[in-house]
Amino acid sequence: MKTFLIALWGIFALASAARGQSPPLGSGLYRSAADFRQHRLALAVDCKTATHKLRLHEFSGKPTMTVIHGGKPYQVAKDSLFGFRDCDGRDYRFASNNQHYPILNPGEELLIYKVEQPTVGKNPGYVHLYFSPTAAAPIQPLTLLAVKKAFPSNHRFHDLLDAQFQGGDLAAYDALHRMTKLNWLLRQSQPATVSH
Repeated sequence: MKTFLIALWGIFALASAARGQSPPLGSGLYRSAADFRQHRLALAVDCKTATHKLRLHEFSGKPTMTVIHGGKPYQVAKDSLFGFRDCDGRDYRFASNNQHYPILNPGEELLIYKVEQPTVGKNPGYVHLYFSPTAAAPIQPLTLLAVKKAFPSNHRFHDLLDAQFQGGDLAAYDALHRMTKLNWLLRQSQPATVSH
């Protein structure tokens, strides 16, 4: 098994090197938060020209996923990956419970995840929002207190949050600045850099 995983990571490295650092085409796997930030997909395909399947085994709860790449199946442990990109261009991150969380704002520093449970029979659906202060940080429920705790020494950010979110939607999008309000406020709270 260890030899298989080493060989698989070798294939990932070759595929990533071939892809370069341009925005990802199609679908593939992100090995790490750094790969996600640099748009490096492993086992990547252009969904318009190649067949590619990602089987998450979400209903069986398996800790692995199956990637069918070039007609060959690969078993990959979910906990060895950051996440994946699907053929619709959506990015997902794996959490510690082997679940995949859709990333609402992949180009921003503070990431927001939205998990929806559809209505089934008489059971109403629900939406849960989560965040991570960076791509590498753990995922946690999106609450005002949790966001403040994630940036404990940024008191200006705390003040901006208090002024902006008086019971408002923490995942709200700011159309003027083309980013989530949380990220806009985070940017505004950072000291300005002086260029010489």
